[in-house]
Amino acid sequence: MQDINELVTKNFNDNIAYLEQHHPKLFTKLSEYDAAVANGHFQERYELVYENNNFDVLEIATQKYLYNKQTDVHTEKSLESVDFLTNNNCFEGFFRQSFTKEQVTAFKKKEEEQPLEFYASYVADILSETEKIQTKQLKSIDKYIFFGTGLGLHIDAIADKIAADIYLIVEDDLELFRLSLFCMNYKRLAQNATLFFSVFEDDTEFAYTAEKFLQERYYYNHYIKYFQMLNHSDEKINQFYIAISTQSDLKFLFHDYMKISISPIESLSSHYNILLKELNFHQSPFREKPFLLLASGPSLQKNIEFVKHNKESFIIVAVSSSLKFLELHNVTPDIVIHLDPFDASLLSFEKLENISFLDNTLFFLAASSPKKLFTLLKKENIFLFEAGSNYKHDALNVSAPCIGSLSYMLLLATKASQIYLLGLDLAVDSETGFDHTQIHQDTKQLALEDVFDKKETLSYKDDLFQTEGNFQKKVYTTAHFYSSISVINRYFPKLKKEFQKVFNLSEGAYFNTAQPKHIHELPNFETLPKETRKELKQLLLNFSTKTLNKEDIASLQKKLAHAQTLQKALQEHKVKNTDASQYAQEIYRLITQEKALYKYELARVLDSYLYYVLNYVYNHLCNNETSLDAFYQLDKLLKAHLFTLISYYTTALQNALSKGGKNA
Repeated sequence: MQDINELVTKNFNDNIAYLEQHHPKLFTKLSEYDAAVANGHFQERYELVYENNNFDVLEIATQKYLYNKQTDVHTEKSLESVDFLTNNNCFEGFFRQSFTKEQVTAFKKKEEEQPLEFYASYVADILSETEKIQTKQLKSIDKYIFFGTGLGLHIDAIADKIAADIYLIVEDDLELFRLSLFCMNYKRLAQNATLFFSVFEDDTEFAYTAEKFLQERYYYNHYIKYFQMLNHSDEKINQFYIAISTQSDLKFLFHDYMKISISPIESLSSHYNILLKELNFHQSPFREKPFLLLASGPSLQKNIEFVKHNKESFIIVAVSSSLKFLELHNVTPDIVIHLDPFDASLLSFEKLENISFLDNTLFFLAASSPKKLFTLLKKENIFLFEAGSNYKHDALNVSAPCIGSLSYMLLLATKASQIYLLGLDLAVDSETGFDHTQIHQDTKQLALEDVFDKKETLSYKDDLFQTEGNFQKKVYTTAHFYSSISVINRYFPKLKKEFQKVFNLSEGAYFNTAQPKHIHELPNFETLPKETRKELKQLLLNFSTKTLNKEDIASLQKKLAHAQTLQKALQEHKVKNTDASQYAQEIYRLITQEKALYKYELARVLDSYLYYVLNYVYNHLCNNETSLDAFYQLDKLLKAHLFTLISYYTTALQNALSKGGKNA
């Protein structure tokens, strides 16, 4: 018994020291739990017992044992259930697709004729090579998830069998996880693997943990195996399917990312008003003025009479996709925000009966907006901001998954004191199933009974699942909307200042930065003075500039030098052997070295490209017999596309420097 006491004490001390150093948030949770128990604020529900050379967990209230006094049997059965098959307890982190030789040739031609129009032009040949042989059984498991820890004994046994490089360990019960610290030595496991923990996490916390797990050596994401304890719910499994389907680099692809990295270079050099990051609405005469943000969710349509009745009492900020609906109801916004860089988004303006409806409206346009949009609007009313790029160091710069969440972020960043949100549902209407106003160009009516539940694939915009509601306990949302909800709940609290008050009037998702408020609970608003609109434009002009300065030009030159250095490094890189993991790491490190992802748009574009394609390459090389010549061929294809993407970017920079250097 003394040996057992020494073992559990060593395990616990090792684990606590390890968690304190490497997982401080989890360590804090455990410390707070211990304090709550010590102070009598929490009554322990479990007891760790050791009988007949076995550990078990006794639930005190029911006197039931978690393992039914057969811990060894449970561990043995758990181990037997673990296999290397891709059709059993396995997540797929890729799109299933295949290309014929004819399609590969066609896409090569399209790339020459229409650069950056078709993502397949840059992946079809690689996928054609790698998907010839379907992987049914893995030679090795690189990433693995444990849903439920129990006492952790099965974790030790399974880890010995699969020897994965990266583990995600999920447990919803903090007290039960704490008991595992006595029986399972996580510190020892971490000596040969990278560990991620999701313990006692809500949906937002888990989404963040899952995202970090997926980003870590993402070339391992092709197949991710998992084990689920019988007593652990399916909820986190469903949430992980959601996390996979909302991976940012798989829903907004690299070729589009390249477009929004190139187009701002030209627009920022064309003498438009560029908003400065110092833009501040928390000053006279706007300190006490209410801002009403109108997005295109179903709640806007339901509450349009409120908007019409109070349109003179707010500074109305509208997303561009709401314009047709607002024109129909004679509501002219003071500010319109546009994010979408693609020509299809021009419909928001082209569908208007008369664009003169917007003659006195001010436009906040992302610098990556379509060129044609600039020709439709009065130049003096256009104010640019950056989103997804950083070419002007002092420009207003915001980024979020969708136009609604970005507009909300922008109002927080510019320190608007009173913000009212309407139409930012990020959920479908609980009665009709519509996801936007019914005249929105992309509106869909989704079947409320078609709820996602542990399926092999999750449709990004069509499958529904529940999330916390603003007025209702639960509302239905999609993976598309949920990515914005997660960003709002994770990052916006850090943006919000103490003096800012945010009221969510929408009937959709709950945001932890905003106070739920029904329309009928609002006070009567005073009409804003007539001069407010003129003062608004003057304030924006005071916080804007029209040119790139010398510092910005120097930054462009540095970005060009980085692109040229990166191209040279890729040219000099040679395949040394058929070690797939070593190859993937080398390519990834060339792109991301010296914190390039934080400094250079090109590095982020190429990283996005690798996120999409490198897992196909790695999975093929790792799980199939591949000759060195075949390895060379895949390397050649991959680098050819990297060089093409680099050339597009360097050309855009060289053109901008030729133009912008004269204006600095």
